[in-house]
Amino acid sequence: MAESRALADQGAGQATTALLVLTSCLLPLGLVSPALRTTQFGLWTGEHSILGFGRALLQDGEFVLATIVLGFSVVFPGLKLIWMWRLQFSRAPGTGAGHLRFLEMLGKWSMADVLVLALVIFSVRDNLVFAASTLPGVYIFAAATVLAMLASGRIVTQLGQRTRATAP
Repeated sequence: MAESRALADQGAGQATTALLVLTSCLLPLGLVSPALRTTQFGLWTGEHSILGFGRALLQDGEFVLATIVLGFSVVFPGLKLIWMWRLQFSRAPGTGAGHLRFLEMLGKWSMADVLVLALVIFSVRDNLVFAASTLPGVYIFAAATVLAMLASGRIVTQLGQRTRATAP
């Protein structure tokens, strides 16, 4: 029996690996870069990263909101990225349906992280007391999310092709 090759060893897999490398660089940068500028009473301004926003919510006792923001912005994208790297370099011939289902389950939440961030920004939109505007961290984070979705789609396609090719 021939040795099973990792997706990364195949021609199409190399482009996916490049997407994963780029996503792995952009995701942490998007999480720590300033993403939101707030202004209170037109006088005091502050810049907040996604991680900083989650930490501030925890410190303020907003555990449910902090869990939602950190879960959808840090945990799900991080798990998905780790799982995609695992699938990309797995040489196990049995890497198939169950692994794909888990990746697709994580993928269902892919844009939820960006949606949560958009809802937060929308909820504190301009008014007389408090104003919020986006900063580059939001766009870096959104780019990482979109690139992860593209990489995920490629991995699903490649694993599906490999599974069909090895099926009896």
